[in-house]
Amino acid sequence: CLPQSDVPELTAGSFSHSFQLPATAIRGLIDKTQFAISNEETRYYLNGIYLHQAKQADSLRAVATDGHRLAQAQVNLPVGADGMPGVIVPRKTVLEVVKLMEGEEGDVEVSLSSSKIRFSAGNLVLTSKLIDGTFPDYERVIPRNNTKVLVTEAKDFAQAVDRVSTISLEKS
Repeated sequence: CLPQSDVPELTAGSFSHSFQLPATAIRGLIDKTQFAISNEETRYYLNGIYLHQAKQADSLRAVATDGHRLAQAQVNLPVGADGMPGVIVPRKTVLEVVKLMEGEEGDVEVSLSSSKIRFSAGNLVLTSKLIDGTFPDYERVIPRNNTKVLVTEAKDFAQAVDRVSTISLEKS
């Protein structure tokens, strides 16, 4: 073990934004996006979930991509998150938050600065460094003004996806 004096003080400094979200909302954001987090070490800025205020300014959005898949989820913008900087939460932190929030039903306080994020719920506090990098402008790859609409039975669609997923690889 390291001596206590050698351990960096992650709690030092101030957090520019702080807001509360239900634990279920945090789990929902993570559950819907974590599968698309990249494992590629050369593009380290894709190795997490990008958390930011959506351009519409009324929602908090989580986005992840590995260059092949893109996942996004959003919730209503909580009080205190207005004007927050876009931050990239590392994969390891995301996985720990999932474990720690298991069974948690109350509100979770999320505090962040440009270099750190803190999750607090009851007597639990998780502080992590953020990924230092710029997340790509993912909105440029999302098609706009699409006029094609497909309507199908949910059961039939789920069965087709299930059949394809049994023979497909992770990214193909």
